[in-house]
Amino acid sequence: MLARSSTKFPKAGMNDLKSDVNPETMTPENPIPDYTIRACTTLEEFAACMNLQREVWQFVDLDITPLRSFIITLHSGGMTYGAFNGDGRLLGFAHALAAFDERLKPYYYSHMLAVEPALQSAGIGGKLKLAQRDHALRTGVPLIKWTFDPLQSRNAYLNIIKLGGVIRQYKINYYGNASTSALHKGLDTDRVFVEWWVKSRRVADAQGNIRQEGKPEASIEVPRDIEAVKKQDLAEAVRWQMQVRSQFQRLLGEGLYCAGFEADPNGGNSRYLFFKDEHREEAEIQL
Repeated sequence: MLARSSTKFPKAGMNDLKSDVNPETMTPENPIPDYTIRACTTLEEFAACMNLQREVWQFVDLDITPLRSFIITLHSGGMTYGAFNGDGRLLGFAHALAAFDERLKPYYYSHMLAVEPALQSAGIGGKLKLAQRDHALRTGVPLIKWTFDPLQSRNAYLNIIKLGGVIRQYKINYYGNASTSALHKGLDTDRVFVEWWVKSRRVADAQGNIRQEGKPEASIEVPRDIEAVKKQDLAEAVRWQMQVRSQFQRLLGEGLYCAGFEADPNGGNSRYLFFKDEHREEAEIQL
C-alpha cells in the first residue's frame, strides 16, 4: 500500500546492535556465543566463507563466490571480515569489493553478508557491517553500497534503522531468474541499493539510537514475513512484489528517497518511509 502522509507516523523504537536478539531463539540451550570480528586472510578462512554460502543461501557450487575471488579481493583493495568463535569457527562474514562510481569516485560494494541461520537474530550481522564501516573510515572511502530484497522486512530494519542507510535506486530482477538458491525461487530478484555514507550524521545518529527524519512524504507497505507469504500463497507473494516494485519506482522517480522504516509492533505489515531528497549525506562528507 502506498500512502501520502496525511497522518502522523509513530516512531518505531531503536535498539543498539547488541540488542538485536530474538529471545525465542537465543535460549540457555542455544546461547549467543562469544565471538571476535577480524579480517579473513587465509585460504582456510575463505573456504569457511564458501561453506557458509552453501548453508545460508542453499546455493549449488555454480552460484558460490569461489576461493579465488576472495583471494583477489584481498589483494585488490577489498575486504572480508569474519565473526569467529573461541574455537576459530566462522559464524558469519561480510565481503566487499573495491569499486568506482560513474564519476570514478571510490566506494566499497558489499557483495555478501552471511550469518549462520541459528544466529541470524544475534546481532552478528550488524557488528560485521560496523567492521566494514571502520575499514572505510580508516581508508578514507566515504561510501559503502549493497543490495537487498525490498520484501525482506528484517533486512530493511537492519539496513535503514540500525545502520542508517538510505535508498535511492531500485533494480528490477537484478540477478535474473537463474539463481539456484531456494530462497530466490518463485519471484524475480528485485533489489534496492543501500547507500551507507559512513561519515554522515545519519549513520552516527543510528549508532546513538537517534532518529531525526521528520514527517515522511509517503510510505510503502511490505509484508512482515514474505517467506511465510510465499509458503502459503506464491501468487500473493508475486502480487506483493509487483505492487512494491511499482510504488518504489514511482516515489524514487518523483525525487523522494527512502530514509526510514517501521515495523508494526502488533505484527502487521511493515512500512518504508520516504522523504524529500536533499542529498544531505553526500553534502556532509564535503564539510
